[in-house]
Amino acid sequence: MKGRRWTEQEDELLKESVLRSISTGGTQLDAFAEVGKKLGRTAGACGFRWNAVLRQKYLNMYVDAKKQRVFNQLEKRKRPQLDSFAGVVQILKQCEQNWCYLQESVVQLTKELQRKKEKIHSLLEENKRIKAEQNSYQQFQQQVKERYKQLMYLLKRLEQEEVSSEKTHEIQSREYELADDTSSDSSA
Repeated sequence: MKGRRWTEQEDELLKESVLRSISTGGTQLDAFAEVGKKLGRTAGACGFRWNAVLRQKYLNMYVDAKKQRVFNQLEKRKRPQLDSFAGVVQILKQCEQNWCYLQESVVQLTKELQRKKEKIHSLLEENKRIKAEQNSYQQFQQQVKERYKQLMYLLKRLEQEEVSSEKTHEIQSREYELADDTSSDSSA
């Protein structure tokens, strides 16, 4: 059989068998063996053809078949056993338990939500208080700066007045000395 080329019909048969096997929960090896018997090829040759050529060519279909297999498996697990009255009762009890659990969850989540809302409210109030304190501090800081400027201005004025007063006193002292000198010259 070496060297025998694959035909389009053989490729199609291999593709359909493998995808069907995957989507129904079977294995690729089972599909390779099945197609190999039909075509007179080995399962290994079918596997090689699938992996080397066809899987990449039909990648989207391959992925969809795998998804279908997973979906079917999940559906099988979820599907209730309604064959008997006892099965129905068991399912109803399970639904009731689920309902109770969900109700408890809702109560817990509602309490948690309320706690979070209270925490947010508390944080907003604290934020408002801190902003007011900051604003008050900034106003106080501005007042201190203004008073400091006024104080520095007053100190400068006092210094200027003191210098001016000293000069006036010095001038008056000189005038007095000159007046004394002139009066002592005229009396002599």
